[in-house]
Amino acid sequence: MTHARNGYRPSGGTGRVMAVWGLALGLAGGTASAQPAARKPAATRPAVPKTVAKQPGDLAADIAALAGTDVELAAHAADALGSYELPAAHDALLDALALGLAPPVAISAMTALAQHPAPADVVALRRYAGHHSPSVRGTALTALAGYPDPSARAAIVAGLHDATGSVRNAAAAAAGRGRVRDAVDPMLLLLAKGEESSAKALAQLADPDLARKIADQYGKVPDASLALCLGLVLKRGDFGPDPARVEVVRAIAKIQDRAAVNQLTDYVDTTPKNPPRPSRQEAEMVIDARRGGK
Repeated sequence: MTHARNGYRPSGGTGRVMAVWGLALGLAGGTASAQPAARKPAATRPAVPKTVAKQPGDLAADIAALAGTDVELAAHAADALGSYELPAAHDALLDALALGLAPPVAISAMTALAQHPAPADVVALRRYAGHHSPSVRGTALTALAGYPDPSARAAIVAGLHDATGSVRNAAAAAAGRGRVRDAVDPMLLLLAKGEESSAKALAQLADPDLARKIADQYGKVPDASLALCLGLVLKRGDFGPDPARVEVVRAIAKIQDRAAVNQLTDYVDTTPKNPPRPSRQEAEMVIDARRGGK
């Protein structure tokens, strides 16, 4: 986990964080006696690169803005808080999500939260995975890909059944990036419907056994979708050994759609001639045969 590296430890509960929010609000908007020098508006302060440590006053201002009513400023504050490797920043994001945020702010807050993942995040992200806004649900699922928690993976699988296509796409992408093996069967069903996101995610997950299972879908899924999926498997640099690639080439050769030849051509074009690779030679023979030897 990221926080094992930067020293973050998840907090317990929101009570302590509310005190941080109170401190932030006091620093950002205190009385003249407590803070004689007026703070410049946040918009006029120069942006601080993420590689440069921010001062505590900036952190307090960002936390205060996140708690404010200006949606645009709150979203920018959430983005900024994601650049801090500090427990107070992370906890402020969690606390704000627990209290409830407008969709644009929630999207920024979840994206920021996932930059420094911690176990406590999963509860909040799963909650927003059921939000009424498709864009919020999709962002939550995207963020959950970075968490190995079984409940995070279950939420990603559930997202594959969402009624909205963009959310299913986000869930499929999350399943591929998070290596969610439980998502394979639901994605095969979506592949049968021609959903490109599932073709791409299945290709990311495929080992030789899964590649055979995907190839067995011939006749059950659209030819173009199957060719895309198998072609992406074939072009993966970490897929192999080469006899497994030969099997994939032969599976693609069965597909009559023009997409099959296109995928094999891409493979030949992106694979060096030397050292000789049987899978490349097999692909060349299939291409020549389909093009009449031209």
